Amino acid sequence: MEEVKKPLLTPRQIGMAAAFGGAALAIVLAGITIPIPGTVVVTDPREPFTTIGSSLTGPIGGLVIGFLAGIAEPGIPWASLLAHIIGCVYMGFAYKFVYTLFKALWLKLVGWAILVLIYYFVVVVPLFVVGIWIFYPAETGGEAFLPLLVALEVGALPEAVLTTIFTTIIMGILPERFRRPVW
Repeated sequence: MEEVKKPLLTPRQIGMAAAFGGAALAIVLAGITIPIPGTVVVTDPREPFTTIGSSLTGPIGGLVIGFLAGIAEPGIPWASLLAHIIGCVYMGFAYKFVYTLFKALWLKLVGWAILVLIYYFVVVVPLFVVGIWIFYPAETGGEAFLPLLVALEVGALPEAVLTTIFTTIIMGILPERFRRPVW
């Protein structure tokens, strides 16, 4: 009997990754931004699409979503690509772990909220700063690494909290079949 190999990405994963990544890309291309006080950096509302999309489509879908979310970042695309690709791959793996570990919805939602906060403060913002330091040292404004990291983490706090609340509500009201990872 011949073993059937599962494709790297199913058509459903491709469609979902394209939709979520395309929505994130559209927000960037539309120029919808919010300045982070005390820095030269701006933020935008693409993260609900990156977190939910990559969580549902897994690490390979997250790779696609992270690429689309970061590629058009004005002036600093390499920093954004580094942060979003790794962040979305992380969400793909981490959400599947939380989803399978917890049976009760309320525990899955608590786990989700923690994952989103880790996404921001442990993965995306630090990697974004690393990317700026590596690829765009002139953009640091002469600021040392740690003060820039702290400034961006503090500046990202409102977005992180709002995204966590918003996406937790969405994940809570989605029917189980739409909340389940597709990989």
